[in-house]
Amino acid sequence: MALVKLANRAVTAERGTLVSVFGLLGLTLFKGAAGWLTGSKALIADAAQSAADCAGSYTTYLGWRGGRKKPIHSQHAESVASIVLSAILLVAGLEIGISSVKAVAEGPDKAPGWGAVAAIAAGMAVREGLVRYKRKSDAALGIRPDRPENRSDIFASMTALVGTSAAMAGDMLEMPVLYVLDPAAGLVVSAFVLRMGFRLTTGVLKANGQTAHNDVDVQMLLDAVQQIDGVVSVDEVRTREQGHYLVVDAVIRVNPRISVAEGHDIAQRVRRHLTKRFLHVAEASIHVQPYDPGYPYKSNHQDEEWTSLLQ
Repeated sequence: MALVKLANRAVTAERGTLVSVFGLLGLTLFKGAAGWLTGSKALIADAAQSAADCAGSYTTYLGWRGGRKKPIHSQHAESVASIVLSAILLVAGLEIGISSVKAVAEGPDKAPGWGAVAAIAAGMAVREGLVRYKRKSDAALGIRPDRPENRSDIFASMTALVGTSAAMAGDMLEMPVLYVLDPAAGLVVSAFVLRMGFRLTTGVLKANGQTAHNDVDVQMLLDAVQQIDGVVSVDEVRTREQGHYLVVDAVIRVNPRISVAEGHDIAQRVRRHLTKRFLHVAEASIHVQPYDPGYPYKSNHQDEEWTSLLQ
């Protein structure tokens, strides 16, 4: 139909987010294995932070995929996934933090090795590539990126890099006192992990507690769509969160006698109107269907605009 191009935009956004998910998952496994082999507390904590970032990207992916399903199903899947992932992150953050505190208290007897430093540096380069890829993909689709979340993994990696490098400097300078900076960095990075787990948890609770507010938003969006010339009726308007913004999915009815190109133009006008009028709307996917006058839709259509097939 007229909305194939806009539907492809949602699929492209979903695909781009999935690339980030798999990239971050691979980064998590790489850092975790390197941290275990080198014995670096900072690198293990950095791996957990990458896992936290992966969890955040996965919930965003569920949001995009849920837009093509019934709202109750998508919201339930997102809530369950977010709760499970946030619980895992909170437990992992606590375990890494406790382990780092014990290592600091006992005093490590050796530095983690240059392999840990190289792994962190390589991970930072890969993560930067993923961030730039996602930003480019979002910009092409007109989606505003959430920069603070994208950079948290880099900040954590920088902390881990400083800690492991300082520990290795202590090994080179024969200053064992600097060995403690590796687990100390792990303790700091564990705070990033706990923060991400807490944000996922509060995000779920906030989403579940804003049903009435969302209903008001949906009604405002529906009224705005009905004001667009060419929209005969509005079947459905749904919203889903993406970071600090909303993604709108709407189904509109148009005159069945118009061309596909005209239907596409109407959908584009609706999309532009929503994204310009409502600053918190990052994207709008508008699905076009022909109007059936035999069904009692709520619309702004005037019966006199229709001509009889017999005329």
